[in-house]
Amino acid sequence: MAAIEEQGRTLDEAVSKGLQRLGLSHSEVRVEVLEESRKFFGLFGTTHIKVRLTYDVLAARLRAATAILQDILTRMGIEARVEGTERNGNMSLNIVTNDSGLLIGRRGQTIDALQYLVNRLVNKEASDLVRVTLDIAHYQERREHHLKELAQRLAARVKTTGQTAVMAPLNARDRRIIHQALQEDGEVRTTSKGEGALRKVLISPRRMEQSQSREA
Repeated sequence: MAAIEEQGRTLDEAVSKGLQRLGLSHSEVRVEVLEESRKFFGLFGTTHIKVRLTYDVLAARLRAATAILQDILTRMGIEARVEGTERNGNMSLNIVTNDSGLLIGRRGQTIDALQYLVNRLVNKEASDLVRVTLDIAHYQERREHHLKELAQRLAARVKTTGQTAVMAPLNARDRRIIHQALQEDGEVRTTSKGEGALRKVLISPRRMEQSQSREA
C-alpha cells in the first residue's frame, strides 16, 4: 500500500484532487482527514482541509497501464477495448478488437513493440519494475504453445543428430519459454547468444558439453 496527501477548501475538493493525481476512483482509496481549519467571527464553514489517500500501488499502475495502451490505440486509429488484470505482481492487458491481425503483426512484431512501449512508459519513474504482458485473441497463449512444441521438436533432432540447433532471433519472453520448456531435459541444454533483438537460443546435446569438459 502507498499514500499521498492533498489539500483543499472542502473535503470533496481535497479528495477529488487526490483522485485526479492517482487516476483512481473513490472506491479504490481509503481517505483519512489529517488537518481541518474553520473560519471564525461569524463566518463559519471549513476553509482548509488536508487528507491522506491510501491506495493499492499495483491497482494504480494497472489503471495507468490500461489508460496508456488505450491512448496509444486511439492515436493509431484502432477501435479497441483494453481489459487489465493483475496476478502475483505481473500485469496483463488484453486487447479486444476486430483489428487483431494488424496489431499482432508479422511474427508478433507489432504486439511486441506495443508491449515494449507500454512497459517503458509504465516503469518510467518507478523504483520497482513491473512486467506488463499484452495479448490479443489469445495470441500469446497460442504462441507459447507453438514455441514449446518447436522446442521439443528441435530437442529431438539435436538428440538424433548430435548437432546444435540455432533458433531465429527471439524476444526475452519467447527465449524464456524455450529455456523453461527444456530445463528438465537431461539430454540437451539451452543457451542464449547475441545482443539485443538479435539474441538467439541454442539447443545443444549435453554429451557435447561433457566431451568438451573431458578435453579441457
